[in-house]
Amino acid sequence: MFFSFISGGKECVVCGKKSFRTLLLCQECAKRYFSVNDVFEFERCAVCGRELISTKGTCMNCRDEPVLKHADKVVPLFSYRLWNKELLYRWKLNGERCMSSFFARLVSDVLKVMEIDSVVPVPPRKGKIKKNGWDQVDDLCEFLRLRYGFNVYELLERNSVVQQKQLNRVERLETIKSAYSLKPFFGKVPEKVCLIDDVCTTGSTIECCAAILKSAGVRIVNVVTLFVVD
Repeated sequence: MFFSFISGGKECVVCGKKSFRTLLLCQECAKRYFSVNDVFEFERCAVCGRELISTKGTCMNCRDEPVLKHADKVVPLFSYRLWNKELLYRWKLNGERCMSSFFARLVSDVLKVMEIDSVVPVPPRKGKIKKNGWDQVDDLCEFLRLRYGFNVYELLERNSVVQQKQLNRVERLETIKSAYSLKPFFGKVPEKVCLIDDVCTTGSTIECCAAILKSAGVRIVNVVTLFVVD
């Protein structure tokens, strides 16, 4: 907060207004564009959770080329458009960790409505935390654990070091099956968990992780992502 003050404040990524908040959003835009109060009021695809506009039940993609088969419920919070792209870029790739606590609060509110107390983060590629010192999903889940009291189970590990954003849809679907695996775990896995990820693109990561968790004995695997590519 002090650094933000002496540097003249941060620009809101939405409206461009200077703010002395530590976030990348001014108070007005955070309240207007990042409320999760109506997340469950939209009509959504029963499979991928994308908002439906002209169809009922399931979206055209999930009807024609279904990817998700093991996730029980998918809830993306926001569309990956406009300023949301910059927000994710600056948080994830530019390392502006000030957004981790903000996103954690939103996810916490949604998880409480879903009556879920156990979460599983989608793990980063190997070597990322060692190289960068942090991972955005891991950071968010630490806030869920320490500030909001959720149980965080790090049950998965990533085998591939290839960044998914470098692959097209076909390549993602072909390589994802071997990209993740179950970590050695000596306790009893919870019956119901929620996978946490930053963005859903094709759904291949979610599907792979959900299938692994189901095979490990988890009965219900729900998913919350901050953004969805639609």
